This record gives sequence, C-alpha cells and structure tokens, in this order.
Amino acid sequence: MTGNIATIISKINRACDDLDFVSARVLIQTNLLKLSEAKYYRLLNTSSRVLIKHILASNNEQKEEAKLSRADLLTINKINEYCSNFDISMLKRTLKNSFELVQRPDVMPLLNNDAKIILDNMGALLGTRQIMN
Repeated sequence: MTGNIATIISKINRACDDLDFVSARVLIQTNLLKLSEAKYYRLLNTSSRVLIKHILASNNEQKEEAKLSRADLLTINKINEYCSNFDISMLKRTLKNSFELVQRPDVMPLLNNDAKIILDNMGALLGTRQIMN
C-alpha cells in the first residue's frame, strides 16, 4: 500500500471518528476510485464504509436522473404538441417507438396537462390506469 493512500485512509477514519463527515466526504470524493477498490475499502472503519456507500448511491442517482437525451426531449415535445393539437394518429405513431419513454417517472413533469389526460385515457400511463383495473 502506498504511503499516500495510507494517510488518506487514516485521515478519513479519524474524521469519521470525530464526526467530521464534511471533510471525510471531501477526501472520499477526491479519492473515490482508489477507495472503492477492495483492498483499500477493507481498511476503512464502519462509519467510513457507510459514508462511501452513501456517496456511491448518490452518484448513481444523479447519473440516472441525467439520462434524458436530446432526442428524448424532442420526442416529449412532439408528444405534447400532438396532444395539444389532438392529433391522435401521429401520437400513436410516436408512442409506438417511444412507449418506454413515457413510462419513466422523470418524464411525467415534462408532459403538459393535455398529454397527461390523453395518455392516461389511452392507457399509455401504466402507473394509475393499471391500479384502477
């Protein structure tokens, strides 16, 4: 084990023991790749391990939220436009290719009221319609 990572691990353990989670989090975030390796992870104390798990979980949540691509946003915009104009045939064609996109929970706030009502009545929004049946 290198001297540098040993001092970082001892600083993280000491900071967690002193309940200084802010400085421990900064140290963990700057050395996250190295600390997530099994041989270094075992050297962390219990509270440091919990903190590193929390940091990894929050990083995964942030990555999942940012997964809407430009094409997805354009598709949502078209769905909103078709619902506002009540163009059901184009809406069905669009939904045929992007049905999974409408089911995502982070898409719901992006839909306008017309789209929410039409998609719910069509049965495209599975969350509320399936519970009622």
